[in-house]
Amino acid sequence: MATRQLKVLTEVGTHGVGSLNVIQVKTLSGGAKVIGTDVDNYTLVEDAGFNADGDRTVKQLSAITNKAYLIASPEIRNMGEALVDFYNGVGEFARIVIPEPGYTRFETSSYSLNTGVSEVAKGHVAHFDPATKKFIISVAGTPHTDYAGSSAQFLVVASEDETGYTLGAPTVRLEVSKA
Repeated sequence: MATRQLKVLTEVGTHGVGSLNVIQVKTLSGGAKVIGTDVDNYTLVEDAGFNADGDRTVKQLSAITNKAYLIASPEIRNMGEALVDFYNGVGEFARIVIPEPGYTRFETSSYSLNTGVSEVAKGHVAHFDPATKKFIISVAGTPHTDYAGSSAQFLVVASEDETGYTLGAPTVRLEVSKA
């Protein structure tokens, strides 16, 4: 017979992982509480105003034209969890990074390849798709149809093969090109 505890101890998560690749980043002062649904780390969120307690809130990016922020909360391993087990739960405070073009670089496992792209390569471009909650990587000369209208655009600067370490899932390194 199965138990809830055994399931928790034996299942491996599938949440997005990543890392920041800059010494300092600008963040929303005091972070923000996640509302709506759980949000994977190293994906994009939008400002959702303030709650009744006066806490700033964020939610998963809902439209490509909305101002986007990077959610990048530090993982604290209390029981040896894998990084793919972490996510930003509803009601939890999260670190929210203000993306700066030409400066903010990060890695993320939350990506997919656009039609016609067979592998990640430097010089490709990316934007975040709110429907799939992933960055879509495209060839720069033939980007995805939503790329031009996205408020946040990214340049691929490295794939996991070039980073020298792994976060438990394949990642791509992105640099903010438009915010």
